[in-house]
Amino acid sequence: MTEKNIRFSTNIITFFDSAFLGLEPDLTHARFAQEFVKDPRRHFDTMLDSARESGVEGIEFAPDPGGWRAALGVYGGVDGVKSALDQRGLVLSSSYAHGRQLIGNAIENPELEAHADREFAEHAQFLAEFGATTIVSGNLARSRFGNESPDDTATPEDFTRPVAREVHEKFADQLNRIGDVIRPYGVRIAIHTDAYSICSRNEDIATVLSLTDPGTIQLCPDAGHITLDGGDAVEVLRAHVDRIPTMHWKDCASPLSGDVLRGDQKERHSVMLTYFRILGSGIVDWDEWMRILRDANWAGWAVEEIDNSPDPVGELRQGLEYFRSRLAPIYS
Repeated sequence: MTEKNIRFSTNIITFFDSAFLGLEPDLTHARFAQEFVKDPRRHFDTMLDSARESGVEGIEFAPDPGGWRAALGVYGGVDGVKSALDQRGLVLSSSYAHGRQLIGNAIENPELEAHADREFAEHAQFLAEFGATTIVSGNLARSRFGNESPDDTATPEDFTRPVAREVHEKFADQLNRIGDVIRPYGVRIAIHTDAYSICSRNEDIATVLSLTDPGTIQLCPDAGHITLDGGDAVEVLRAHVDRIPTMHWKDCASPLSGDVLRGDQKERHSVMLTYFRILGSGIVDWDEWMRILRDANWAGWAVEEIDNSPDPVGELRQGLEYFRSRLAPIYS
């Protein structure tokens, strides 16, 4: 029953370590992207081969340069992507959208709403070709409640004061409109609980979900991100399990106050990575997580995500073994 209800996938950001892909070690994200696009077919093949080798069943397309549009270019269209997955016995579980940029820009400039709608519609059409139903979307940064980067002026108060309801309402309005745009494709948005965002803490998540259409707007809780931001991932799951079609299974060593991070989004992310852990090696209460899934008879995709792992195949296998030996018996 566990294997039938809970299917494991991985976001291919797991394979973004530059040394793993045969590039110069420890490249910044900007340099990594520059080198990646010089030979994208080789890198996509390596990532998909590695996903198959790790034992996961599905893949989730990543942020650039491993996004769905890049995959279309590499494999020559939808049929080529399907063939690349089929040859490896993989399926498309979901795909990531740059919600922070698309939605943030549309809030700041309503003339860009049409661009956001078009991007999400084309993304949804792509997913529908594979029978996949979920776009995992990032959301808005908490410190400035906007879309600026770098963010070197953040203060502790930026991360302790409540998010104004008006901010949540503007975000929800964008989500509801985009949800209506993608509804005809049978695809929904699952909000990724980015750490230090306006939808990462328990009370903020509850507010956003209360303002959005459950038919098109759902939730992708990332246990590592919620924990890093000082939240309780288990309580988020308990409260919203009926609106969760997919989730990111990542562990975390400890919380980290967002105001200490500096630099642009990628520089801040590089520090955050040092706090994330393989499934079962951090402080998330996975036993209770599984009891909640069992009691809800939950079924969906568990995306084992280990951003930029230096040993992605080994670490994915370690997480899967932890699930099978420790967690699956709880569900059963």
